[in-house]
Amino acid sequence: MKVFQNACIVTVNSSFDVIEKGTLAVEGKKIVYVGPRRDYPDAEIFDCSGKVIMPGFVNGHAHMPMIFFRGYTDDLNLQDWLWQRIFPLESRHTPDTEYHGALAAAAELTRTGTTTVNDMYYHGEYVARALKEAGLSGTVSSCLMSSNEQAESVLRSALDLADRYKDDEDIRVAIAPHAEYTCTPEDLRYWGETAAKAGLPIHIHCSETRSEHEECVARHGMTPVELFESLGMMETHMLLAHCVYITENDMDVIKKHGASVLHNPISNLKLASGVAPIPKMLEKGLKVAISTDGPASNNTQDMWEEMRVAALVHKGYLRDPLVMNAKTSLYHATKGAALALGYNDRGSLEEGMRADFVVFRTDSPAMDIRTDIVNLIVYSGNSRDIVMTVAGGEVLYDSGEYRKLDIEKVMGDARNDFETIFRDR
Repeated sequence: MKVFQNACIVTVNSSFDVIEKGTLAVEGKKIVYVGPRRDYPDAEIFDCSGKVIMPGFVNGHAHMPMIFFRGYTDDLNLQDWLWQRIFPLESRHTPDTEYHGALAAAAELTRTGTTTVNDMYYHGEYVARALKEAGLSGTVSSCLMSSNEQAESVLRSALDLADRYKDDEDIRVAIAPHAEYTCTPEDLRYWGETAAKAGLPIHIHCSETRSEHEECVARHGMTPVELFESLGMMETHMLLAHCVYITENDMDVIKKHGASVLHNPISNLKLASGVAPIPKMLEKGLKVAISTDGPASNNTQDMWEEMRVAALVHKGYLRDPLVMNAKTSLYHATKGAALALGYNDRGSLEEGMRADFVVFRTDSPAMDIRTDIVNLIVYSGNSRDIVMTVAGGEVLYDSGEYRKLDIEKVMGDARNDFETIFRDR
């Protein structure tokens, strides 16, 4: 048993309780106690005096192996970014580079407090392997495009992967058509039917830019959301990344089918895609997960930073300081994100929940004067304050040291792969 004593515990439970000088006890992968101080004489004790414990972040949308392209693909619009830079570079990936890239991204996620991630890339098996090795959990998927002659093979591999991990506590699998504009309606219908039959969610990009949204309407007489509904894709749980340009009817369709929106504010700002109408979605009761998107369009995998921007951008865009607050942003980076992805066992610190959490210091100049702790977390803190990341009850990162990963090897392999991918560029 591991016991974390003397901490300020931000539970993110239904009452958003904050427990001062509390105790959090972990047995195996689960939290068995959280509350006022309780002693456990035979446990492994972690003294968290002067520190805060909060749930680990749940990253709703990522492309982990894109870590190699960080800094090379900046200051472009989405279509130029994809077609001129990303797709040509991705053709140089190998199984080793996808795995090593995902492992390096997992190290960054661990250091910055993410414990669960929903990832989309070309071969979900390599991301799953990296997550397991790093001690993280999440949903993985293999990207499907109609232009890929091997799409059926990719689909079959995804189904095999789902079968392989069906009893695994840490890894889930989704079916991932890339987007409306890279997939034919026939393929989207088929992949949706396949996902529903297998009981798997669909992870897809949706209405990320104005041009994507308007061109879909021109092609099909429907928005992407309306098209997905007409093709029967919403018969299974849909995870819709971006949703920057969606109509009020789109929101109603999403709500009706219980689909989820994956909100990527920094990536959308950086690519000048726009600002998703998240306050309106929340008003309508949609499920929303704050997300980083990939490291080539963000360019970090830092959910703490993403949470802060999510709390700020809507205030400025709508010129209303009341449309988003710190508590809402923290919720949709943790518990709300978990529920949006279909996880009911994480995102808050309660008995019986998965033991996924971070411990951070509050003695920095930005955090030392304590008023409202949730406001301080979102508006004043940052991931550099994290001293420990715990996932599934296992300490993954502690005071600058990775407990599971050989970080020197991980980054050395990534540097070697970078040289291979960029050779002759």
